[in-house]
Amino acid sequence: MFENVIAQKEIVERLRTEIAGGSVPSSLLFSGPPYSGKATAALELARALTCERGDAAWNCTCRSCEMQRFLVHPDTLLMGPRYFLREVPACANVVERTGRPAAQFLYLRAVRKLLRRFDPVLWEGVETKRNTLSTAIQEVEDDLSPLMPGRELPEAKQLDRLLRRIEERCAKIAEAVGDSVPIGQIRNILFWAHSTAQSKAKVVIIESADRMLDASRNALLKILEEPPKDVYFILLTTRLGGVIPTIRSRLRPYHFRERDEQGATEVLSKIFREEEPEHQSLGDYFLTWGGTDVEHLRREAGRFLGGAVAGEPANQELMTLLSSQEMFVPFLEELASACGKLLPGREGRLGSLPVDRIERFARLIRDCASRREQFNQNPALLVESLYYNMREGGSG
Repeated sequence: MFENVIAQKEIVERLRTEIAGGSVPSSLLFSGPPYSGKATAALELARALTCERGDAAWNCTCRSCEMQRFLVHPDTLLMGPRYFLREVPACANVVERTGRPAAQFLYLRAVRKLLRRFDPVLWEGVETKRNTLSTAIQEVEDDLSPLMPGRELPEAKQLDRLLRRIEERCAKIAEAVGDSVPIGQIRNILFWAHSTAQSKAKVVIIESADRMLDASRNALLKILEEPPKDVYFILLTTRLGGVIPTIRSRLRPYHFRERDEQGATEVLSKIFREEEPEHQSLGDYFLTWGGTDVEHLRREAGRFLGGAVAGEPANQELMTLLSSQEMFVPFLEELASACGKLLPGREGRLGSLPVDRIERFARLIRDCASRREQFNQNPALLVESLYYNMREGGSG
């Protein structure tokens, strides 16, 4: 098990030991940078916890493991926002390039990670909202049928049309996921958790757990205080500090390290079948498939940071560009990376800055992201405010 979790040896060994010893806690927190394998590990852990044979071998043929691999297991729920519109086209490209069963599995799982956000269990009480998407969801499932692993793929032109149609429908469906987990879904979990399971365990996987609003956090906290028997909660976050202390205290932490260039290359080679990876990181790879010009974004983030460090007036054209819906989050991620290059001892175009100032920059960037996620504040105003606060040395 966990063979598909690459370049996270310590985490994999720890989870295997806990599974073998029956010491997996009921509530876990997977934290780490984007694209570090947290969701992959969570899904594999769910498979291990529900395996009918108990050993969860990679090629286990038990009914539970089969359903987990196809992401249709009724005793596993997936919740929270994710980079669906980057992942789906990236995996579609692997199918077109290779046509291998492994690529079909990769693509199927990428799409179903999105579709499982609309499990009827999660939308009880607001069925009308889900029903508006039910046709699109069923159409995607129908289109996935000829792409299932083990089936011969359609000829090239038909395959291209099929993948483009799925991508368009996924874009529509993804809009309804939202930026956080609604309180209604958290409440529905409680009723679901106490219902009869089809397997020996139930698993709830919540991505971007740091983005939950206060009402959802409080509802989840009540569940975690007295977790139902044989129900496991796996929370994922890229911002450990964004998960409130009262929730963190009830979760066993697992930190995923950022993959180095060798680890990223291994993922691109083994999973995405890139023979000669051209991207510096997995982040660059997925941003490209999301339609972002990574080099352009990197240059613009550098201009932003350079202007703030030099104390220059805000470039309004630049502010407008970086605050667009498509650019906002990738820009903040790239800006944080650019700040890291200003640490003493690291080579950078802008030289270096005192550590305390860089730490203030990092706090301001995190606060900017948090305000957008939690309060849906205007990204243009947030970017401009961030610039002026950084220009003043991070004192704002």
